[in-house]
Amino acid sequence: MRTFRAQAWGVWLLAGGALVLATRNPLYLLLLLVISRVVQASCASRATGPRLRYGRIAAFILLFSTLFNLLTAHVGETVLLTLPAGWWLIGGPITLEAAVYGFVTGLGLVTLLSFFVAFNAVVPTGELIGLVPAALYELGLVLLLAITYVPETGRQLQRIREAQAIRGHRVRGLRDWRPIVIPLLVGGLERAMNLAETMVARGFGAVAPVATPWRVRLGLLAGLALTLAGALRLAWSGVDGWALIGAGAVAIGLAYRALSRGVRRTRYRPRPWTKADTTVVAGALLPLLLLLPLPALAGAGLAYEPYPRLSLPAFAPWAGLLLLGLAAPAVWQATPTREAA
Repeated sequence: MRTFRAQAWGVWLLAGGALVLATRNPLYLLLLLVISRVVQASCASRATGPRLRYGRIAAFILLFSTLFNLLTAHVGETVLLTLPAGWWLIGGPITLEAAVYGFVTGLGLVTLLSFFVAFNAVVPTGELIGLVPAALYELGLVLLLAITYVPETGRQLQRIREAQAIRGHRVRGLRDWRPIVIPLLVGGLERAMNLAETMVARGFGAVAPVATPWRVRLGLLAGLALTLAGALRLAWSGVDGWALIGAGAVAIGLAYRALSRGVRRTRYRPRPWTKADTTVVAGALLPLLLLLPLPALAGAGLAYEPYPRLSLPAFAPWAGLLLLGLAAPAVWQATPTREAA
Protein backbone atom coordinates (compact mmCIF):
# COMPACT_ATOMS: atom_id res chain seq x y z
CA MET A 1 0.00 0.00 0.00
CA ARG A 2 1.33 3.44 -0.93
CA THR A 3 1.72 6.02 1.79
CA PHE A 4 1.68 9.78 1.31
CA ARG A 5 3.33 12.50 3.31
CA ALA A 6 1.38 14.25 6.04
CA GLN A 7 1.84 17.60 4.26
CA ALA A 8 0.02 16.26 1.19
CA TRP A 9 -2.81 14.99 3.37
CA GLY A 10 -2.96 18.38 5.09
CA VAL A 11 -3.49 20.13 1.75
CA TRP A 12 -6.13 17.53 0.86
CA LEU A 13 -7.98 18.16 4.12
CA LEU A 14 -7.87 21.95 3.82
CA ALA A 15 -9.06 21.86 0.21
CA GLY A 16 -11.89 19.47 0.99
CA GLY A 17 -12.97 21.49 4.01
CA ALA A 18 -12.92 24.73 2.03
CA LEU A 19 -15.10 23.22 -0.69
CA VAL A 20 -17.58 21.83 1.83
CA LEU A 21 -17.89 25.19 3.54
CA ALA A 22 -18.23 27.05 0.24
CA THR A 23 -21.11 25.05 -1.26
CA ARG A 24 -24.70 24.51 -0.24
CA ASN A 25 -25.56 22.28 -3.20
CA PRO A 26 -26.59 18.85 -1.85
CA LEU A 27 -25.43 17.09 -5.03
CA TYR A 28 -21.89 18.41 -4.68
CA LEU A 29 -21.95 17.69 -0.96
CA LEU A 30 -22.97 14.10 -1.63
CA LEU A 31 -20.17 13.79 -4.19
CA LEU A 32 -17.64 15.15 -1.68
CA LEU A 33 -18.98 12.79 0.97
CA VAL A 34 -18.56 9.78 -1.32
CA ILE A 35 -15.04 10.89 -2.28
CA SER A 36 -13.95 11.22 1.35
CA ARG A 37 -15.35 7.81 2.26
CA VAL A 38 -13.73 6.15 -0.76
CA VAL A 39 -10.37 7.73 0.05
CA GLN A 40 -10.58 6.52 3.63
CA ALA A 41 -11.57 3.01 2.58
CA SER A 42 -8.72 2.74 0.08
CA CYS A 43 -5.92 4.50 1.98
CA ALA A 44 -6.59 3.82 5.66
CA SER A 45 -4.70 1.09 7.43
CA ARG A 46 -6.43 -1.22 9.88
CA ALA A 47 -3.81 -0.46 12.50
CA THR A 48 -4.22 3.34 12.30
CA GLY A 49 -5.96 4.43 15.49
CA PRO A 50 -9.36 3.53 16.90
CA ARG A 51 -12.36 3.38 14.63
CA LEU A 52 -14.87 6.16 15.03
CA ARG A 53 -18.54 5.26 14.84
CA TYR A 54 -19.06 7.65 11.99
CA GLY A 55 -22.33 6.16 10.75
CA ARG A 56 -24.19 6.69 14.02
CA ILE A 57 -22.84 10.20 14.45
CA ALA A 58 -23.74 11.13 10.87
CA ALA A 59 -27.27 9.75 11.23
CA PHE A 60 -27.78 11.69 14.46
CA ILE A 61 -26.52 14.94 12.92
CA LEU A 62 -28.77 14.58 9.87
CA LEU A 63 -31.83 13.69 11.94
CA PHE A 64 -31.30 16.44 14.50
CA SER A 65 -30.57 19.13 11.91
CA THR A 66 -33.59 18.20 9.78
CA LEU A 67 -36.04 18.03 12.69
CA PHE A 68 -34.74 21.17 14.37
CA ASN A 69 -35.06 23.31 11.25
CA LEU A 70 -38.36 21.67 10.34
CA LEU A 71 -39.92 22.60 13.68
CA THR A 72 -38.39 26.03 14.16
CA ALA A 73 -38.17 27.57 10.66
CA HIS A 74 -41.70 28.33 9.46
CA VAL A 75 -40.70 29.49 5.98
CA GLY A 76 -41.63 28.04 2.62
CA GLU A 77 -44.59 27.57 0.34
CA THR A 78 -45.01 23.78 0.54
CA VAL A 79 -46.88 23.44 3.85
CA LEU A 80 -47.04 19.90 5.21
CA LEU A 81 -49.10 20.67 8.31
CA THR A 82 -49.79 23.52 10.70
CA LEU A 83 -49.21 23.37 14.44
CA PRO A 84 -51.15 25.55 16.89
CA ALA A 85 -49.76 29.07 17.12
CA GLY A 86 -49.74 28.89 20.90
CA TRP A 87 -46.99 26.25 20.92
CA TRP A 88 -43.77 28.00 21.82
CA LEU A 89 -41.12 28.03 19.10
CA ILE A 90 -42.62 25.20 17.04
CA GLY A 91 -46.08 26.67 16.49
CA GLY A 92 -46.87 27.58 12.90
CA PRO A 93 -46.65 26.03 9.43
CA ILE A 94 -44.33 23.04 8.95
CA THR A 95 -42.89 23.27 5.46
CA LEU A 96 -40.99 20.91 3.19
CA GLU A 97 -38.49 23.65 2.35
CA ALA A 98 -37.50 23.96 6.02
CA ALA A 99 -36.86 20.21 6.22
CA VAL A 100 -34.71 20.29 3.07
CA TYR A 101 -32.74 23.27 4.34
CA GLY A 102 -32.06 21.50 7.64
CA PHE A 103 -31.05 18.33 5.81
CA VAL A 104 -28.60 20.24 3.58
CA THR A 105 -27.10 21.93 6.64
CA GLY A 106 -26.66 18.58 8.36
CA LEU A 107 -25.23 17.10 5.16
CA GLY A 108 -22.57 19.81 5.10
CA LEU A 109 -21.59 19.05 8.70
CA VAL A 110 -21.52 15.31 8.01
CA THR A 111 -19.34 15.80 4.92
CA LEU A 112 -16.92 18.05 6.80
CA LEU A 113 -16.73 15.50 9.59
CA SER A 114 -16.08 12.78 7.02
CA PHE A 115 -13.01 14.61 5.73
CA PHE A 116 -11.62 14.93 9.25
CA VAL A 117 -12.35 11.27 10.00
CA ALA A 118 -10.61 10.22 6.80
CA PHE A 119 -7.60 12.43 7.59
CA ASN A 120 -7.39 10.94 11.08
CA ALA A 121 -7.60 7.42 9.65
CA VAL A 122 -5.02 7.75 6.88
CA VAL A 123 -2.37 9.86 8.63
CA PRO A 124 -0.43 8.11 11.42
CA THR A 125 -0.45 10.04 14.66
CA GLY A 126 3.33 10.19 14.78
CA GLU A 127 3.49 12.01 11.43
CA LEU A 128 1.19 14.82 12.54
CA ILE A 129 4.15 16.43 14.26
CA GLY A 130 5.56 17.08 10.79
CA LEU A 131 2.74 19.54 10.12
CA VAL A 132 3.79 21.73 13.03
CA PRO A 133 6.37 24.48 12.36
CA ALA A 134 9.76 23.83 13.88
CA ALA A 135 9.36 26.87 16.12
CA LEU A 136 6.29 25.25 17.72
CA TYR A 137 7.75 21.76 17.89
CA GLU A 138 7.43 21.39 21.68
CA LEU A 139 3.83 22.62 21.68
CA GLY A 140 2.98 20.26 18.81
CA LEU A 141 4.57 17.34 20.62
CA VAL A 142 2.55 18.04 23.76
CA LEU A 143 -0.68 18.24 21.75
CA LEU A 144 0.24 15.04 19.95
CA LEU A 145 0.75 13.23 23.24
CA ALA A 146 -2.60 14.54 24.46
CA ILE A 147 -4.28 13.20 21.31
CA THR A 148 -2.74 9.77 21.79
CA TYR A 149 -3.87 9.68 25.43
CA VAL A 150 -7.55 10.01 24.55
CA PRO A 151 -7.95 6.57 22.87
CA GLU A 152 -5.70 4.96 25.48
CA THR A 153 -7.89 6.36 28.26
CA GLY A 154 -10.96 4.99 26.51
CA ARG A 155 -9.40 1.53 26.24
CA GLN A 156 -8.40 1.60 29.91
CA LEU A 157 -11.93 2.63 30.89
CA GLN A 158 -13.30 -0.35 28.97
CA ARG A 159 -10.85 -2.73 30.69
CA ILE A 160 -11.75 -1.37 34.14
CA ARG A 161 -15.48 -1.71 33.50
CA GLU A 162 -15.04 -5.29 32.29
CA ALA A 163 -12.93 -6.15 35.36
CA GLN A 164 -15.51 -4.62 37.71
CA ALA A 165 -18.33 -6.41 35.89
CA ILE A 166 -16.58 -9.76 36.45
CA ARG A 167 -16.55 -8.95 40.18
CA GLY A 168 -20.31 -8.37 40.05
CA HIS A 169 -20.23 -4.58 40.06
CA ARG A 170 -23.13 -2.82 38.33
CA VAL A 171 -23.47 0.89 37.60
CA ARG A 172 -26.83 2.08 38.93
CA GLY A 173 -26.01 5.62 40.11
CA LEU A 174 -23.30 8.21 40.57
CA ARG A 175 -21.80 6.42 43.60
CA ASP A 176 -21.31 3.25 41.59
CA TRP A 177 -18.85 5.12 39.33
CA ARG A 178 -16.31 5.49 42.16
CA PRO A 179 -14.69 2.03 41.68
CA ILE A 180 -14.29 2.90 37.99
CA VAL A 181 -13.21 6.54 38.07
CA ILE A 182 -10.56 6.19 40.80
CA PRO A 183 -8.58 3.38 39.06
CA LEU A 184 -8.90 5.33 35.81
CA LEU A 185 -7.37 8.46 37.38
CA VAL A 186 -4.62 6.49 39.11
CA GLY A 187 -3.73 4.69 35.89
CA GLY A 188 -3.66 7.97 33.99
CA LEU A 189 -1.33 9.54 36.54
CA GLU A 190 0.99 6.53 36.40
CA ARG A 191 1.19 6.71 32.60
CA ALA A 192 1.84 10.44 32.78
CA MET A 193 4.68 9.98 35.29
CA ASN A 194 6.29 7.20 33.24
CA LEU A 195 6.06 9.27 30.08
CA ALA A 196 7.53 12.33 31.82
CA GLU A 197 10.48 10.31 33.13
CA THR A 198 11.06 8.81 29.68
CA MET A 199 11.02 12.21 27.99
CA VAL A 200 13.41 13.71 30.55
CA ALA A 201 15.77 10.75 30.13
CA ARG A 202 15.80 11.37 26.38
CA GLY A 203 16.62 15.04 26.83
CA PHE A 204 13.26 16.59 26.07
CA GLY A 205 13.27 20.27 26.98
CA ALA A 206 17.03 20.65 26.66
CA VAL A 207 16.70 23.06 23.75
CA ALA A 208 18.99 26.00 23.16
CA PRO A 209 17.13 29.31 23.27
CA VAL A 210 16.49 30.88 19.88
CA ALA A 211 16.47 34.66 19.55
CA THR A 212 13.40 36.19 17.92
CA PRO A 213 14.40 38.67 15.19
CA TRP A 214 12.63 41.99 15.04
CA ARG A 215 11.24 41.13 11.60
CA VAL A 216 9.50 38.10 13.01
CA ARG A 217 8.03 40.14 15.85
CA LEU A 218 6.87 42.77 13.38
CA GLY A 219 5.29 40.09 11.21
CA LEU A 220 3.44 38.56 14.15
CA LEU A 221 2.23 41.98 15.25
CA ALA A 222 1.06 42.84 11.74
CA GLY A 223 -0.70 39.48 11.41
CA LEU A 224 -2.55 39.92 14.68
CA ALA A 225 -3.50 43.48 13.73
CA LEU A 226 -4.85 42.39 10.35
CA THR A 227 -6.80 39.54 11.92
CA LEU A 228 -8.35 41.87 14.49
CA ALA A 229 -9.18 44.42 11.80
CA GLY A 230 -10.82 41.69 9.72
CA ALA A 231 -12.91 40.50 12.66
CA LEU A 232 -14.06 44.07 13.36
CA ARG A 233 -14.84 44.56 9.69
CA LEU A 234 -16.98 41.42 9.66
CA ALA A 235 -18.81 42.70 12.73
CA TRP A 236 -19.78 45.74 10.65
CA SER A 237 -21.04 43.52 7.80
CA GLY A 238 -18.00 43.99 5.66
CA VAL A 239 -17.31 41.07 3.32
CA ASP A 240 -13.74 42.27 2.79
CA GLY A 241 -13.04 41.30 6.40
CA TRP A 242 -12.28 37.77 5.23
CA ALA A 243 -9.51 39.16 3.03
CA LEU A 244 -7.98 40.93 6.02
CA ILE A 245 -8.17 37.75 8.11
CA GLY A 246 -6.55 35.79 5.29
CA ALA A 247 -3.76 38.35 4.99
CA GLY A 248 -3.23 38.18 8.76
CA ALA A 249 -3.01 34.39 8.66
CA VAL A 250 -0.46 34.58 5.83
CA ALA A 251 1.62 37.12 7.77
CA ILE A 252 1.62 34.95 10.90
CA GLY A 253 2.50 31.86 8.87
CA LEU A 254 5.43 33.63 7.17
CA ALA A 255 6.66 34.89 10.54
CA TYR A 256 6.66 31.40 12.04
CA ARG A 257 8.32 30.06 8.92
CA ALA A 258 11.13 32.57 9.31
CA LEU A 259 11.41 31.74 13.01
CA SER A 260 11.55 28.02 12.25
CA ARG A 261 14.65 28.45 10.11
CA GLY A 262 16.71 29.04 13.25
CA VAL A 263 15.50 25.81 14.90
CA ARG A 264 17.45 22.66 14.15
CA ARG A 265 15.49 19.42 13.95
CA THR A 266 16.69 15.93 13.11
CA ARG A 267 14.49 13.35 11.47
CA TYR A 268 14.89 9.60 11.51
CA ARG A 269 14.67 8.29 7.95
CA PRO A 270 12.94 11.34 6.40
CA ARG A 271 10.39 10.41 3.76
CA PRO A 272 11.14 11.99 0.37
CA TRP A 273 8.57 13.93 -1.59
CA THR A 274 7.33 11.69 -4.40
CA LYS A 275 5.28 12.06 -7.55
CA ALA A 276 2.33 10.57 -5.71
CA ASP A 277 2.43 13.40 -3.15
CA THR A 278 2.56 15.95 -5.96
CA THR A 279 -0.44 14.31 -7.60
CA VAL A 280 -2.42 14.39 -4.36
CA VAL A 281 -1.67 18.08 -3.84
CA ALA A 282 -2.47 18.95 -7.46
CA GLY A 283 -5.71 16.98 -7.33
CA ALA A 284 -6.71 18.77 -4.11
CA LEU A 285 -5.91 22.24 -5.45
CA LEU A 286 -7.67 21.70 -8.80
CA PRO A 287 -11.26 21.87 -7.40
CA LEU A 288 -10.42 25.15 -5.64
CA LEU A 289 -10.76 26.80 -9.06
CA LEU A 290 -14.51 26.67 -8.45
CA LEU A 291 -14.08 29.21 -5.64
CA LEU A 292 -12.43 31.81 -7.89
CA PRO A 293 -14.68 34.61 -9.21
CA LEU A 294 -13.90 33.89 -12.85
CA PRO A 295 -16.53 34.38 -15.60
CA ALA A 296 -15.51 31.10 -17.23
CA LEU A 297 -16.31 29.22 -14.01
CA ALA A 298 -19.69 30.84 -13.47
CA GLY A 299 -22.70 28.57 -13.46
CA ALA A 300 -21.25 25.80 -11.31
CA GLY A 301 -24.23 26.05 -9.01
CA LEU A 302 -22.39 25.87 -5.69
CA ALA A 303 -25.10 27.93 -4.02
CA TYR A 304 -28.49 26.39 -3.37
CA GLU A 305 -31.54 27.81 -1.63
CA PRO A 306 -34.74 25.75 -1.21
CA TYR A 307 -36.75 28.85 -0.27
CA PRO A 308 -39.35 30.02 -1.08
CA ARG A 309 -40.38 26.99 -3.19
CA LEU A 310 -38.41 23.77 -3.39
CA SER A 311 -36.54 23.19 -6.65
CA LEU A 312 -33.94 20.75 -7.91
CA PRO A 313 -30.32 21.83 -7.37
CA ALA A 314 -28.15 22.52 -10.39
CA PHE A 315 -25.27 20.24 -11.27
CA ALA A 316 -22.51 21.04 -13.74
CA PRO A 317 -20.68 17.92 -15.00
CA TRP A 318 -17.43 19.82 -15.44
CA ALA A 319 -17.62 20.99 -11.82
CA GLY A 320 -18.14 17.39 -10.71
CA LEU A 321 -15.05 16.37 -12.68
CA LEU A 322 -13.03 19.04 -10.90
CA LEU A 323 -14.22 17.74 -7.53
CA LEU A 324 -13.02 14.27 -8.50
CA GLY A 325 -9.49 15.62 -8.17
CA LEU A 326 -9.83 14.99 -4.43
CA ALA A 327 -10.04 11.28 -5.21
CA ALA A 328 -6.42 11.24 -6.41
CA PRO A 329 -5.18 9.27 -3.34
CA ALA A 330 -7.68 6.49 -4.03
CA VAL A 331 -6.66 6.40 -7.70
CA TRP A 332 -3.00 6.04 -6.74
CA GLN A 333 -3.87 3.20 -4.37
CA ALA A 334 -5.79 1.42 -7.12
CA THR A 335 -2.84 1.71 -9.52
CA PRO A 336 -0.68 -1.44 -9.36
CA THR A 337 2.90 -0.93 -8.24
CA ARG A 338 5.94 -2.20 -10.08
CA GLU A 339 6.54 -4.85 -7.45
CA ALA A 340 2.98 -6.14 -7.83
CA ALA A 341 3.28 -6.06 -11.60
